[in-house]
Amino acid sequence: MRAGRGSGRLAALGLAACALLLCACAATAPVTQPPPEAMVRAEPATPKAAKIIRLARSLVGVPYKWGGYSPKTGFDCSGFIWYVYHRNGVDLPRMTWQQLGAGSPVKRADIRPGDLVFHQVDKDGKDLHVGIVTDRGTFVHSPSSGKRVMESSLNSPFWMEHFLSARRVL
Repeated sequence: MRAGRGSGRLAALGLAACALLLCACAATAPVTQPPPEAMVRAEPATPKAAKIIRLARSLVGVPYKWGGYSPKTGFDCSGFIWYVYHRNGVDLPRMTWQQLGAGSPVKRADIRPGDLVFHQVDKDGKDLHVGIVTDRGTFVHSPSSGKRVMESSLNSPFWMEHFLSARRVL
């Protein structure tokens, strides 16, 4: 009986040692969060930017349509941008690559609500995507065929990886 108790204690000690080892390994695992300077933070919008963001959010759910620039027919990404800013008295070009040249460049750390944010969404560098930065660290955009206008986090791994540029047009 005495030998049985000893082997039970030894097994318990072995399990405890394994648990401690696992905890130590987990504590030293690399953190996959982006550095704070890469994150887009929520911040208040100017009155003009707030109007633009309000209109953009009111269009969440409108279907994507290639070449579309109206809530009646649907939007592609640049048509969505054109419509929202045009309705607020800001003249922008209709095509994404043209919008990429509008306004002035903004560093990622300086992005503010109302700015345009551009992403390169394919490996060949041909497909550009654009959205409107909000006051929540998100952007409103018309993503792709089969989807609808939506609000997405600028800090999600996908959008951070594909970030290309930001422009201030207000």
